[in-house]
Amino acid sequence: MTALTLCAVMAGEAAVIAPPQPPRPAVSQGIAPRGALFTAETAPEAAAGADEDSDEAFRARAEAEVLRRVGAGVRREDQRLWLPIAKGRPVVLDSRRADPSDPASPEVDFRLDGLSPDREFYVVRATLAAGSELLWISRADGTRYAMHGNVHPSPDGRHLVVTHASPGTEFNGVVIWRREEGRLVERYRFQPTPDQTAVSFRFLRWRDADTIELAQFAEVDPSTCGLGTLSATALLSRKGERWILRSASAPRCEP
Repeated sequence: MTALTLCAVMAGEAAVIAPPQPPRPAVSQGIAPRGALFTAETAPEAAAGADEDSDEAFRARAEAEVLRRVGAGVRREDQRLWLPIAKGRPVVLDSRRADPSDPASPEVDFRLDGLSPDREFYVVRATLAAGSELLWISRADGTRYAMHGNVHPSPDGRHLVVTHASPGTEFNGVVIWRREEGRLVERYRFQPTPDQTAVSFRFLRWRDADTIELAQFAEVDPSTCGLGTLSATALLSRKGERWILRSASAPRCEP
């Protein structure tokens, strides 16, 4: 109960300056599924007769289709992904295997998922041994934004919300971005500190352009709830220059 009360009073700053009306949304270009970090085509020691129905092969075929649809100079060369931008050199992302002799060089695999709904950003999934990160990369200047999870645009396209729940090392919390002339500006972030009772959120829907409905969860002692989880509905609303997070229903034990 303490954690739920704490969440209800958390708030972030948000400006009311509205960016230009976004372009008409486009259908996502596709998603490369999570799985082994290196495909049969790119792994140096992969066997020549790799299973065509394997997850690795499927990942490679999925990205190949995305590359074909996006076009415009986007390409893959072995473990290197090239993403051309309007201003400056292309963004180059190199997948790599872990080097036991160099702990600072972890294993990572970059795969192009497609384009953002407004087509202004590349959507790239970076898969690591311990989890994954979703990057939005500006097609204008190459600026990278760590989105942490699936992105949900507001009905007017001016704001983006991301929720991600992770009990481990990945991001756990809620972030709101504002679209601003081809850039993204972070306007709100809630992330529980390690010493707080575990709290997480899941996106449900935008009620309107200024109100987000979330499912809210908190870990509690099993003596309070048999499964150790309280759930409730929460609202994240824009009030003038602030985003305010509050509980919108009484907490209940998960069945």
